[in-house]
Amino acid sequence: MQEPPPTSPHNCDSGSGPKSAKSPDSSESAEIAKSDRAQRFWWLLLGCLVMAILATLVLKGRAITHIQVRELARAPASCDLHQGACTARFAAGGQVQLEIQPAEIPLVKPLRVQVQLADMDAPQRVELDFKGVDMDMGFNRFPLEPSAQPGFYHGNAMLPLCVRQRMQWEARVLLLDADGTRAAAFRFETHRPS
Repeated sequence: MQEPPPTSPHNCDSGSGPKSAKSPDSSESAEIAKSDRAQRFWWLLLGCLVMAILATLVLKGRAITHIQVRELARAPASCDLHQGACTARFAAGGQVQLEIQPAEIPLVKPLRVQVQLADMDAPQRVELDFKGVDMDMGFNRFPLEPSAQPGFYHGNAMLPLCVRQRMQWEARVLLLDADGTRAAAFRFETHRPS
């Protein structure tokens, strides 16, 4: 009869017996992979949601800042808002008179605005919008409130600071109605103090 080969204390066990160090089995690996996929899914979903919100804000913001004007009246170039009120007349009838105080129309200081409408129906809302003629100056729109006297509107406004010494502006009185917006445009210039 043959004896089994002697076992040495240095022999490594390569059999199927218990292992001395635990390694993750396949079910643990599957759980980790599943958890990683779920986490990636939620990050992707969050990213898509953020992009959708940003796109909505851009489109809504564009609708607010870029009003479609159905009729535009321009005040004569000879009219100077620094000298007093100016009037713009619509081709289809009606006129808008704008006055801004103080007369020097300073930057970053409170302005008092008065608008008078004549020979037209009262709009739903009246707003004043300042735009840089050759430089984007952002959103500068102010609501005007009806006065006690019919056809008169008033409010406060402010021009932003500009880096240029001289700046060309266009003040637009926006007459907003259910059937569209009419605008009266008035050009003027400001000078930044030295």
